[in-house]
Amino acid sequence: MLAKRILLILFFGSGTLFAGNAWTLPKEALQVGPWSFSGLYGASFNQTLLRNWNAGGQNSLTAGFILRQSAEFTQDNWAATQLLDAAYALNFQDGIARKMDDKLEYNLRIDQILSGQPLWKLSAFGSFKSQWFRGYAKPNEPDTAYISKFLAPAYALGGIGLTHKDAFLEFYFSPVTAKYTLVHDARLQSQGLFGLLPGESLRQEVGAYFNVRFRRTFSDKLTVDLRTNLFGNYLASPFSVDVDSDLLFVYKAPHYLSITLRTQALFDRDVAVKDSNGNGKTDAPGLQLKQLSGVGLTYNFGAIK
Repeated sequence: MLAKRILLILFFGSGTLFAGNAWTLPKEALQVGPWSFSGLYGASFNQTLLRNWNAGGQNSLTAGFILRQSAEFTQDNWAATQLLDAAYALNFQDGIARKMDDKLEYNLRIDQILSGQPLWKLSAFGSFKSQWFRGYAKPNEPDTAYISKFLAPAYALGGIGLTHKDAFLEFYFSPVTAKYTLVHDARLQSQGLFGLLPGESLRQEVGAYFNVRFRRTFSDKLTVDLRTNLFGNYLASPFSVDVDSDLLFVYKAPHYLSITLRTQALFDRDVAVKDSNGNGKTDAPGLQLKQLSGVGLTYNFGAIK
């Protein structure tokens, strides 16, 4: 729990939001020496309430949050970028709470600027991914065993490569990247999940990694943020690529009201999600899709529009 709280508040700047004026929320990035802080925070809600409704239906309530906090350091020919991307959502229906979204991701990139126009950088990159709480294959049956939890699995990446950046587009390529998969749970370890053999807690891969990000705000109302990560393992199947793509739309209405739409697509050859034999057991990888939308409150400042 302590680790989760530390990541949630993150040392790099959430507490400085009211630095200049205790009653005014900033709109531009906060500058503290060579550091620049930006952020996006949102909460969304959906509710269905029925009473004596002849056509039928069920009462439900969905609530969630999204947080993207970044810190950028620039001095001489050196730069560093940190990004915390977190989300969580629950649906309450028939007295049962079902998890709808659960994301915890931290990225760090350290750059040495090689040229100004176009901007090229020599970069060292690292990332960490996991989730906040337990996930269940059958959330409508609370007594079923969980299939994932915090640090089970967790993924870490580290490598050296080149970064190119312009006004709206940024990409990073590393020909040599190490990927680690951690399962910090004895019961899940014994099942040999997430590409690990039964009893293993850690797996290492080496391959090529590519990351691209497109961010743009149109007419100060609509924000589009697309991030895609590709990883190919040299040691196992270099032509079988893992894909993680995340697309976020935010339409801003007056008084911090907003409409958000988030879509995430995943393909990991080490995660079984399909039943290829028809025997009721998942034994093959497949495309994983998640889409969430909602109306709520959103506040952003700085580069994260």
